[in-house]
Amino acid sequence: MSSDISYVTYTLLAVVAGLIFFPVIFDGEPDGPAMALLQQSSVAPTRKQNESAVHRSRETPTGFPLRQGLGIQEGYTKRKGDVRDIWRVFMQRVGQLHTILGNDKVVHSIDTLDGEIDSLGEYISGLQTAGKRKVVAVYLPNSAENLIAGFTCAFYDFTFVPIQYPAEPEVVEQKLKNTDAEILLMPAACLDLNDLKAATSLKHVILVVEEGSRHLDFADDPNAKVTLKEWHDIAINGKKGTRPETIDESQPHMLILAKNLKLDKMEVIPYSHINIVSAVSAQATALPPKDQFKVEDVFTPASPLADQYTRIITYTAMLSGCTIIVNAVTPPSGPLQSACVNAIPSVIVVPADTLSEVHRTSMAAQVEIFHEWMHVYQLRKLVRYGQVPRQSGFARFNDYDRPNLGKNLRLIYVAENPSEGTKPITINMLNNLRAVMFSKIVYAFTYPPAAAGAITQTTVYDYRPGEDTKMFKDSHVGSPLSCVEVKLRDAAEYTSESPDGPMGEVVIAGPAVTKQGEYATGVIARWRNDGCLALGSKG
Repeated sequence: MSSDISYVTYTLLAVVAGLIFFPVIFDGEPDGPAMALLQQSSVAPTRKQNESAVHRSRETPTGFPLRQGLGIQEGYTKRKGDVRDIWRVFMQRVGQLHTILGNDKVVHSIDTLDGEIDSLGEYISGLQTAGKRKVVAVYLPNSAENLIAGFTCAFYDFTFVPIQYPAEPEVVEQKLKNTDAEILLMPAACLDLNDLKAATSLKHVILVVEEGSRHLDFADDPNAKVTLKEWHDIAINGKKGTRPETIDESQPHMLILAKNLKLDKMEVIPYSHINIVSAVSAQATALPPKDQFKVEDVFTPASPLADQYTRIITYTAMLSGCTIIVNAVTPPSGPLQSACVNAIPSVIVVPADTLSEVHRTSMAAQVEIFHEWMHVYQLRKLVRYGQVPRQSGFARFNDYDRPNLGKNLRLIYVAENPSEGTKPITINMLNNLRAVMFSKIVYAFTYPPAAAGAITQTTVYDYRPGEDTKMFKDSHVGSPLSCVEVKLRDAAEYTSESPDGPMGEVVIAGPAVTKQGEYATGVIARWRNDGCLALGSKG
């Protein structure tokens, strides 16, 4: 009897062996430990009546102090630091700041920009204002001048009012009026100052003029009822000021105008230095070490710097010594691709509505069955093997309508902001976007009236799929950051005793919160079994 094995049998054995060993050899390790997803918050052992237990970051469990500052090392001690230290660390780590102008990239000298801080600070210090504290409104697109204006206010102890650009004159007028801003920085010829009549406090305007238009004298307006000065004239011919050694930390560093959901009206919200640096410090350590900002990263804020979450993430990148590339064209005023295409970033921050639109257009473009098969394969890699799909020639065959953001993109920050009415991005939408963008995504919950930066955010390697429930949409926003603690307080039919998990109004406290003690947000949410917060309401 012959014991020969035919070539068919050998082929079948090879195929079976390949199916067994190919994933083991080539799939590699998952992006993060799956067991860590089972409980993502540190939960207090006790709770008050009509409230859920307090949830904290696992970095700062109950009994440990919340993160209160940057932890700047000085000798054998550390200090909390303030916004000025972000710029100092950025200079020490030799960070780079570039600006995209169309197809050109301008590389700024950090020493020159540091000198402009002192020139601008000295000029503003010499301006006559009615208030004891100078309030400086910055109505600029994403630019080096925008960032420098913010740090000038930090070093010279002015109050900083960021205004989103572009905006209707009525919006700018309202923000100037509500904040009593007496000084305005804006691009030349972008606004008719006669449209700002209701902003009676405005006395001085500093004009940022593009280099190609500096032969024109925009400051020569005999009919102007305010003093006009051009930024480049201050930078070149202005006197260098001496930075104050101390600042008054009891005064607000930043004022923003945001809607309070509980009061159902717009409010002027003061942010202190501690609010901001606590949020920045928490962001710097929130991700696993391999995913945190690194010196070699290229960061682009593909969202207006007037958005406080965008500015917090930008400051975090600067604290890490990243290369910062800013572009005046950002969503929603321009497409996402235009904001990033010449920057080739590795990390970006994007508005939630923009990312939702990317999801809608990309998924709608999958009209061929091959596209669907490829997308299913990428989702399987995410969910089953815990790995974000990588860009490759094979994956690019499935190159349906997706924004081209370059080959280096590894991380996207996006935030849901209930005060602005941003639509939630569900778990499955996030997984689709990870497959489409070949990138990890951090999805955060931010509520500007209550706290600086994010209140909670998802773990960067949480790729679990989900389904909508009858009570809440299956969209969670992760666990608290290390600068806040979060609990839910009973509100109407939403109670801590609910069989679907503790529900109620989100109440927060901590160094990043805008007032002492607890802040009741008016936002309804529930705690999931894994310690993640799910926002939503009935329906």
